[in-house]
Amino acid sequence: MSICAPKPFGSKFLKGGYGYWPLWWYGQKSKLHDMSGHGLDLTPSGAYFDGQGYYFDGSDDYLADAGGRRILHQNTKGSWHSVYLTENEVPTEGSARGIGTKLYFNVSGTSPKLTGKIVLHPEHCPNLTHLGLYYNSFSVVDVGGLSTLIYTSCSFNNVSYFNIIGASSLQKCFCSDNNISYIKTDGLTSLLAFVCNDNNISSLNASSFVLVTDLRCHNNNMNQSAVDAVLCDMASHTTENGGLNISGNELPSSDGEDCRDILAARGWSVTTD
Repeated sequence: MSICAPKPFGSKFLKGGYGYWPLWWYGQKSKLHDMSGHGLDLTPSGAYFDGQGYYFDGSDDYLADAGGRRILHQNTKGSWHSVYLTENEVPTEGSARGIGTKLYFNVSGTSPKLTGKIVLHPEHCPNLTHLGLYYNSFSVVDVGGLSTLIYTSCSFNNVSYFNIIGASSLQKCFCSDNNISYIKTDGLTSLLAFVCNDNNISSLNASSFVLVTDLRCHNNNMNQSAVDAVLCDMASHTTENGGLNISGNELPSSDGEDCRDILAARGWSVTTD
C-alpha cells in the first residue's frame, strides 16, 4: 500500500519538491524512496530507524535530498513516522506523523525552497513542542489544536493562512514577512513573544496577551482604531519592561497615545508612527 501526492504542475525543482516518505515501512535504509513519484529520495545522516520511525537526536541528525536540502533539519528531535509535502489535498494524518518533540523543515533556506501546506494534527503529533518552517515558501500553516506546542516560526515564507487557535501552551510565535491578513489569537494566554510584522494584518486582538513582553506588529495594514486597540489592550495588562513596535501602520489617536504613555511608565519601549 502507498499513498501518492498529486503531481504538481511544472518542474519539481522549480516547485521545491513534493513527496511522501512513510519512514516506518522501511527499517534502516541508506535512502528513503519518495512515494509520490517525483524521485525526491532522502538520505539519512545520523538518524536511525527505531522500530517505528526515524529517530533524530536534535543535534546533528537530518534527512537530505540529492541536492543537499535538509528536508528534515538537524534541529528535528525524536521519532518521526512520515512526512508528506504537497500543495494539494493534505491527508487525514496531516503533513507529518510521529511522536517526536521537534520538527524543522529546511530552515537553512536552501534552494529550491519548500512549498505547499503544513497541516499538523494533535492526534498524529501528540508530543510536538517546536516547529520550524522559516525561510521557505509554504502557503498554509495550520497548527490549531496542538496543545503541546510552545514554539513555532514560519517567518519569511509565503503564508496566507495561519492557524494557531487551540495551541494553548504556545509561548513564542514568529510569523513575520508573509502574506497574512488575519490571525485569530483568542485564548493564547501563554504567549511571551508574538512577532507578526511585515504582513497585511488589518487588526490584532491582543486582549489575551497577558504575558507578552515582545510584540512586533509593525509594517502591517492597521488603521487608527486597530492601532489604538492593540496599544490599549497591552496597557490593560500588568507586564513591565517589554517592547512593542506598531510603527508602519496609522498614527494612534489621543486615546492610543494615552495607552502608549501607560506602557512607557511601566518600562516599555513603544514605537508608533
